[in-house]
Amino acid sequence: MSRTEVFDILSNDRRRHALHYLLSRESGAEIGELSEQIAAWENDEAIEEVTADERRRVYVSLHQTHLPRMDEAGVLQYENSRDTIELTERGESLRVYMEIVEGNDIPWSEFYLGLSALSASLLAALWMDAALLSLVPDLAWMCVVVLLFGITSVAHIYYADQRRLGSDGAPPSAK
Repeated sequence: MSRTEVFDILSNDRRRHALHYLLSRESGAEIGELSEQIAAWENDEAIEEVTADERRRVYVSLHQTHLPRMDEAGVLQYENSRDTIELTERGESLRVYMEIVEGNDIPWSEFYLGLSALSASLLAALWMDAALLSLVPDLAWMCVVVLLFGITSVAHIYYADQRRLGSDGAPPSAK
């Protein structure tokens, strides 16, 4: 898929919610259960509290617009006659487009760039035998740098998994 197609598919909350739901499951889903879950997320309520009207509005828009569009793009397989929805390999690949960067957060790429700059500055200071830094062996400083990158990498993996399509709970855009 081209980026334009990907962003077109992901430009709608209901389509993102449908992908989130399908990515979080081992197998496909029926449109009724998908409609009910999306209605719950949209109305910020438990599934048991979703009214028939709320579910019906979501069901109709999924059935008439969103699922056929996603099926046509090859993101999922939707069979009108059986009301079953199966995610395709192409749909699975959309997960990488959904790392959410909210509010005042910085993207991880910028964080790692800053950490690299800090490490380079430390190396330069060590090379020039900066007074305070020479009190600690160079090998200890290098261990500190490796430890910093290791800890932030683990944090990155954990944090990104919590805010990705297909993770447990509500979709990232609904939180």
